[in-house]
Amino acid sequence: MATARVNGAEIHYEESGSGPPIILSPGGLQGAASSYQPVVEALSQEHRVVVYDRRFGGKSRSPLAVQTWDMVCDDVFGLMDTLGIEQAYLGGGSFGAAISLTCASRRPERVRAIFPSNIAGGTICDGYLVGKLFKSMDMAENHGIAAVVDAFDPDDRFSPFSPEIAQTDPEYRKTLQAMPTEDFVQVMRDTINALFDGPYLTLGMTEKALKGIQVPAMVMPGNNDVHPRRLAETVHRLVPNCRWAEVRPHSEEPEKYAERVLNFLAGVEAGG
Repeated sequence: MATARVNGAEIHYEESGSGPPIILSPGGLQGAASSYQPVVEALSQEHRVVVYDRRFGGKSRSPLAVQTWDMVCDDVFGLMDTLGIEQAYLGGGSFGAAISLTCASRRPERVRAIFPSNIAGGTICDGYLVGKLFKSMDMAENHGIAAVVDAFDPDDRFSPFSPEIAQTDPEYRKTLQAMPTEDFVQVMRDTINALFDGPYLTLGMTEKALKGIQVPAMVMPGNNDVHPRRLAETVHRLVPNCRWAEVRPHSEEPEKYAERVLNFLAGVEAGG
């Protein structure tokens, strides 16, 4: 993977293919590019596809900071600037779907179209994600930051949050563990407030923001408590001229996902 300096972070990314660019934002509080490997080859037959580890996921490296919706969008646009991409198609699943929606809402001139999938939000989703951050707070206060780092587990959805790079980089881990515990706890608390304390219908998106999206859009539904189907239906109803695709998440139906996305983007390219 290559590395780009973006907004004070080292963002690791991979790109494949050529043609109109696609940026895929991975899900979760960390977000690792590897989650999109099942569809990159198919999508890159017709497009320049960029996948990246979000600043706290995979091999990316960032000082511990409060995650905000502005931050995750600025990271996308900063990566585009580094790669010389003026405008791109944005896709993403779960938290990554929220990134594509918020980017389209904030900087529509940089977004050609969006195809969010596995739309996340609602009480159970918020409780699940807040729980991971709160668990980090509680564990750090009672057992120290080292305990939070040790408890990281990419296969355990309920493990506490910490930057993934701390698992493989001893110097990063040392710096993180030297952080005053009260500062670490405050970052977790402020991240909870920044990401979830709002009148959001879906992650990061209010009804007004959804209604204000003007770029071409296609949504694909989720199928569980964290990604309720009704939320995709809400997005489809509120976003003007939004298309619907009856496709399960890319990890479950990669071939169908890639085919439907390519068909949608071909229609946008043709002006349809």
